Amino acid sequence: CVYPLYDFSHPISDAVEGITHSLCSLEFMDHRPLYEWVLDRLWDSQLIQTARDQTNPYTPVSDMYVDQGQPQQIEFSRLNLQYTVLSKRKLINLVQTNAVSGWDDPRM
Repeated sequence: CVYPLYDFSHPISDAVEGITHSLCSLEFMDHRPLYEWVLDRLWDSQLIQTARDQTNPYTPVSDMYVDQGQPQQIEFSRLNLQYTVLSKRKLINLVQTNAVSGWDDPRM
């Protein structure tokens, strides 16, 4: 099963990439304790450091001036906007039937 690997790698990749807030759907709420546990262990052991502590010249400029601390996982419920198509399946259908000029069509 791939999901245990995702639960383990999710907080690590967020920390390494400088993600401050990880927005997840409600199904990940049960996974937040593991997310925070992994980050706590990595921070305590100093295996992952904040952007201010990094001396990597490839650190993105947006991260160099912010001591972001640990990433936070925030869950949200389904977003439902009126008169807006958000479903990937429906958007793909619009592109494939040439109802829009492509993925960069402003109507998307």
